[in-house]
Amino acid sequence: MANLSIQNILDSTKKFSNITTESETKLNFAVDATVLNIILTIIFNMVVCPFTVLLNMMVIIAVKRRPRLQNYANILLACLAVTDALTGLTTQPLYSLWKILQLLEMKTHETIGFLYTIVLRALSLCSSLHLVLVTSERLIAIRFTQRYASIVTRRNIRAAVIASWVVSTSYAALGEPRNTSKASLLNLLAALIVVSCVIFMAFAYVILFRETRRHVKMIKAHQLPQEEVHRFNKEKKALKTTVLVVSAVFVCFLPMAAATVTVFVLKKMNIFHQGLIADCLPCIWVRTFIMFNSVVNPLIYCWRQKEMRKFVFRLTSPAVGPE
Repeated sequence: MANLSIQNILDSTKKFSNITTESETKLNFAVDATVLNIILTIIFNMVVCPFTVLLNMMVIIAVKRRPRLQNYANILLACLAVTDALTGLTTQPLYSLWKILQLLEMKTHETIGFLYTIVLRALSLCSSLHLVLVTSERLIAIRFTQRYASIVTRRNIRAAVIASWVVSTSYAALGEPRNTSKASLLNLLAALIVVSCVIFMAFAYVILFRETRRHVKMIKAHQLPQEEVHRFNKEKKALKTTVLVVSAVFVCFLPMAAATVTVFVLKKMNIFHQGLIADCLPCIWVRTFIMFNSVVNPLIYCWRQKEMRKFVFRLTSPAVGPE
């Protein structure tokens, strides 16, 4: 009986050892997968970063130099391109540096991570406000055509863009407070601003869709002047460009929204763990998706506008001759 008991203990110990080894293997696999994905995001951002800066700078220069591109819709898109170019100049390099230092287990990674988070917040909020301005310009152009010239002016655009930057930088200047209640209040404030922007744009595009359909019916039912038809077609084309830009932003920001909702639900269920969200494989790519939007936008502008496409790609396309 004694030998049998000892054998049972040995068997139990062996089984426990096998379970422990299996758990450690799974843990090591998860850690390796996490490290691999972090390395992939670093490489991805370092490769995309120069294209983000170059394409957006070319869009800005195109709008500035080409008279045919200097309408108010394109001016606002160029202002949005400024925030996208800054993303390539600041947030993508900061993200890569932060993750490299984190993998090397250097203490300075916390400082770089803090700086990266502040800059990303400012530029993300500023981009959201710029999208509201772009949408507002289209709404006024199509819904309030007669008052467009008096409402949408260079002076008003300049004031609106400056106000967007003031709000964004003021929010970023508040930093990342250690106090949990203050941090929650700041996050709530940012969430309210972004949600307000989304609701406004949703209602605006519903109105724009109805107005566009109404104009199309009028054109079919009545013989409108050719000049009026041409103007409406230009406004409609600019509207489609705006819709594509806003849609691209929503798609790229969707993973972050999903992660935020997941964290909120887990906190309510009292099963939240910081590493559970930060280190899961999909969430590693969340920030990269947000930054990737900055290189998508100029591609949409070029796709939708032949004049801008010719200017931006004139150095690489043999079909386009010198100016």
